[in-house]
Amino acid sequence: MLQRSEDATRMRTRMQTNSSGRTTLAAATAAWHGAANVASESLSVNLLAPLLCCATLLLGVAGDSHARTPTLRFETLQLEAETAPRWWHGATVYEIWPRSFQDSDGDGNGDFNGMTAKLDDLKALGVDAIWLTPVFEAPSYHGYDFQDFYAVERDYGTMADFERFIAEAHKRDMKVILDLVLNHVSDQHPWFLASAKKVKGYEDAFIWRSTRPDGWGQAWSNQPNPEAVWHWNEQRRAYYYGAFGNSQPDLNLRNPAVVNELDAVAAFWLKKGVDGFRLDAVRYAIEDGPLAQQADTPATIDYWTAFAKKVKAINPDALLVGEAWASLETGGRYRNGGRGLDSVFDFDFGNIVIAILNPDSERRADFGTVSDTDVSRKRDSLWANLKQRADAAPMGYFAPFLTNHDQNRIMHTLGGDAAKARLAAGLLLTSPGTAYLYYGEEIGMSQYKTGEDRYRRAPMQWTEDKGAGFNATGKTWIDLPAPRGYRGDQGAWWAKYWKQQQGQGHSVAAQQADPNSLYRHYQRLLAVRNANPELKQPTELRYYPVAAPDVWVLHASSPAGDAWVVINLDPAKPATFPVPTELQGTRTDQVNGEAKTLGQNFDLQPGETLVF
Repeated sequence: MLQRSEDATRMRTRMQTNSSGRTTLAAATAAWHGAANVASESLSVNLLAPLLCCATLLLGVAGDSHARTPTLRFETLQLEAETAPRWWHGATVYEIWPRSFQDSDGDGNGDFNGMTAKLDDLKALGVDAIWLTPVFEAPSYHGYDFQDFYAVERDYGTMADFERFIAEAHKRDMKVILDLVLNHVSDQHPWFLASAKKVKGYEDAFIWRSTRPDGWGQAWSNQPNPEAVWHWNEQRRAYYYGAFGNSQPDLNLRNPAVVNELDAVAAFWLKKGVDGFRLDAVRYAIEDGPLAQQADTPATIDYWTAFAKKVKAINPDALLVGEAWASLETGGRYRNGGRGLDSVFDFDFGNIVIAILNPDSERRADFGTVSDTDVSRKRDSLWANLKQRADAAPMGYFAPFLTNHDQNRIMHTLGGDAAKARLAAGLLLTSPGTAYLYYGEEIGMSQYKTGEDRYRRAPMQWTEDKGAGFNATGKTWIDLPAPRGYRGDQGAWWAKYWKQQQGQGHSVAAQQADPNSLYRHYQRLLAVRNANPELKQPTELRYYPVAAPDVWVLHASSPAGDAWVVINLDPAKPATFPVPTELQGTRTDQVNGEAKTLGQNFDLQPGETLVF
């Protein structure tokens, strides 16, 4: 029996019953009593439950004598329904890197007006919300080092442009969340400059030490390296703590004045109409000491719980999703019994999908901790991931995704294999929770090479023209001199890279014209996802480990209905699998609209994804 310490009845592996004759726990218990000739009614069912659960896994559930085929064994998760549904429960969120999405004025930088012009495209794709990576004024190209919490990045336009973008998104019933970094700011932020000068009221806005402390290191590492996080400031003649480098000093979140200022920042943007925040680097808010005490401290969880309370007082429907790059168990702690964050990203999910499709891929966590999840067991790893989610928090708390702006693009990792990319899409968009897409995944955008973040943050490929439809001038921020880049110039590589890609169907326009394209596959999957609430918010999941080892069979149900997901995880070989009795018959595949007759066995094409 699987259970968790909080709300232990949320999830169980147990025997089920329905009208087809599968044995109930009570009936199986009675049969067990009869077979053992147990006369005493004092024998507790609880004593037998572990044995019965074991029997479920080994033997499956018994079919009656009239079943067309023996009932196949399955494992099940019972999941608690959301008592207070919110807009993000089951939503699909599209992550945009604003500088690379759409440039309306030809200066080489994507902007708010460009994003506004593409809202209809995103609506047509089928997404529900947009996550904008940082849009506040910052000295770097990436923006994760805020210089002004109350001003938008000048490269992206004006505050009026931003407000128009929000309004136009809302007209289309699309939500917008902003990347909010509260752990640190730029070393050019006025607060840090004042703190370095010991201006009254700012002396303790950051974390200062007269000598460099020993034993510290990067918060996501177990290796001491004090020089990596304690940085010398000549003006103050002291060391300051910066988990992400000397240009990004950490704020002192034990200081009530700093906390109040950051609460005011959140209130400001909520009143501008944003629908929530993606909270950067939540694990590293407050440190209690070196290494293990630099992440996930009780004070850190308390900080985010208090922040959530203040945000919800302004807008109860505002989403707070945390970047907790760690195990699911660690991420689950930030929910704090329903008083903390609404959601965290499931970093394991994408690793598992990639390991299934490309077993030789390397697992990395550039700004987090690689979990010890076993990703090598193919479909069993997918099921283990669902069980781990349910064990750590309510299922909908975890947000699955394939890759994001800090990871190599999945198409590059999959070696440019479109069949594998289609499989990855099918696994993501049939998984429970709030799903996230990284811009360009829907067309299989890849990257020039690895080794630097800008390779995976390149301009969106809208058309097949010389500039990929990014703007009318052909200028791109990537190929311009990069004084705002934090690792120096890379040379003008993007135009050459795109020239190699042109004419091969790697743009939105080309794939919209092709009914068999990856884009159309994503669009169909999103339509299926949106039409089947049970896929997004199931109250029961059943996994059928059928005899064909590359076939993933999942049954999702809720009061809204039920759906079957059947996927051949091998993109190169067909597979024949024994069909569960309940799935047999003639059904319509919702992905492609084709009728399928499923007998005792069924043949799947290589990489085929079906939803019934």
